[in-house]
Amino acid sequence: MRLWLLDLDDTLLQDHGVSQGVLEALGQEVGVKGFFPAVKARAEALFRQAPFYPWAERIGHSALEALWARYTTPGLEALAAWAWPFRERVFREALWLLGGPVERARELAEAFFHERRRYPLFPEVPGFLEALRAKGAGLVLLTNGVPDLQREKLFGAGLGEAFSLTLISGEVGLGKPDPRLFRMALCAFGVAPEEAVMVGDNPERDVQGALLAGLKAVWVDRGHRPRDPRYPAHLEVQDLRQALALLEG
Repeated sequence: MRLWLLDLDDTLLQDHGVSQGVLEALGQEVGVKGFFPAVKARAEALFRQAPFYPWAERIGHSALEALWARYTTPGLEALAAWAWPFRERVFREALWLLGGPVERARELAEAFFHERRRYPLFPEVPGFLEALRAKGAGLVLLTNGVPDLQREKLFGAGLGEAFSLTLISGEVGLGKPDPRLFRMALCAFGVAPEEAVMVGDNPERDVQGALLAGLKAVWVDRGHRPRDPRYPAHLEVQDLRQALALLEG
């Protein structure tokens, strides 16, 4: 493969597990169990009521991300104003459902906003990227989300200089699975679809988009997102090194 398109969250960077761990720890602090699923459920329900939800869905910005995004990108001022009332309500309703101290909702929302800023890579990622570079492969980051948060994750994880091209849906106005986003990467390098592969953990966005654009698709099973039979990947792995070994030999 001449060109590797790589997803960020839960492909290279541990994302879901970090949010879960931080919220579970905060729940323990106030004596409630099941805090992560309760916060996630309330966040998703209330996020769907936001006036900009169709845009967020289109670019792949999630409700959990809305709990800690800074929204400093020019043009997102309305989201920045909306965010804190949303966060406080999410935590208040989750605490109420669990019989917790609702008066601590703002405190916990602020704690999550600060403590969530962790960017651990999956263990195999540094070696995987180095092996691809050694083979002369082109590396493209193809990630959904709002620009400031995705850039923060990228640089926080030490990957700011790792890619020849970075395409963030909130910057270019197209989100996975729109095949045009994938074709942008192909055009930038003059690579045919059959010479490229997309690697990601989301069947509906990463795999479907790759298939629509004619690329090979690799699904990385990180344990929290089920296989989707509607979008069968060419290859399924649990470790990125498996993808490299099977596709490159």
